Amino acid sequence: MAGNTVEECDRLLQMVNTMLDITEFEAGGAVWQSSVVSMGEIVADACDLFLPLAEDKGIDLQWDAAEAAVVQGDRRSLQRLLANLLDNALKYTPEGGQVQVAVSRTEGQLAVDIEDSGIGIDESDLPRIFARFYRCDRSRSESGSGLGLSLALAIASAHGGTITVSSHPGQGSRFRLVLPSY
Repeated sequence: MAGNTVEECDRLLQMVNTMLDITEFEAGGAVWQSSVVSMGEIVADACDLFLPLAEDKGIDLQWDAAEAAVVQGDRRSLQRLLANLLDNALKYTPEGGQVQVAVSRTEGQLAVDIEDSGIGIDESDLPRIFARFYRCDRSRSESGSGLGLSLALAIASAHGGTITVSSHPGQGSRFRLVLPSY
């Protein structure tokens, strides 16, 4: 009983801290260490970190981080953003599925695409998925608070970027992070 109470308190504390982080990013008050950051390196490190989870779930995780593209920003925040997107892709992709992450660069912009063969998102849910605490009906059986995508978007916006999504139920989703390149 006491263990459950401690776990629930930890979960609530984490949720409150994430809400505070979102608010700070949205208000422009987040404290960060701005530097030149290699997104290729962040992608490779994140995929290496999530590879054991993917293997445990029988998901083929592939990435192409060879693109030499850098951004100006906070490394830890960008790592957290990418971890949220990658965690969602793996969470909602069933065994035998695939998640692909690719970094590309166009004139003045850098894009990171995270594409999965997961459950997908209904078209009616797409406009709300970045709202705080919003969880699609199909995702409610999974753990989470509905704050990950809100935080990811707040971090992207604070770095002058955007996140877009395209999805088809039963076929998967593609999240695209676009940031100004350095």
